[in-house]
Amino acid sequence: MKKLNIFIIAIVQFLIVGCAGNEFMTKNLSTISSENKIIFNEDQTYLQKRGIGVMWKEGLKRGVYRPELENEAGTFYRGPEGCVIQFMEASSMGPFDGGIWIPKDKINNRPRIYYYFNFNHEKAIKAGGAIVALLLAPSVGDITIMPSAENGTFLDEISITNF
Repeated sequence: MKKLNIFIIAIVQFLIVGCAGNEFMTKNLSTISSENKIIFNEDQTYLQKRGIGVMWKEGLKRGVYRPELENEAGTFYRGPEGCVIQFMEASSMGPFDGGIWIPKDKINNRPRIYYYFNFNHEKAIKAGGAIVALLLAPSVGDITIMPSAENGTFLDEISITNF
């Protein structure tokens, strides 16, 4: 029952919060070819309470992150397969494919984790029924931007290199 409740909370958060206010980050994207990269020698994670006090652990696995998409707002650096870590309480919501978004305006925006939305169809039907699965299905493959870390320092010391 606890896993069912956690799954439903995650779905509601995705539908209400996950997409709100981030449209400028994902509009008019074009592919990018660049030798730039970001290297994490160890996993980068943080803990944060959201909503009604639910503890989340989010982050990125170690590895090389290369630019894949960009627009006037910033550049998306994609990491290794399954690099996005996301846990709600003790339940894993991933791993997901994705990486890190680096804003061009570093004064008004901060780096953010992104992932390509996906879900387990069988678990969605078991947890929320066919209606939940139908609501989620059109979003598969969409870029989802995670909320900024509240601690104020996560991913702020990123260095981009081209060697």
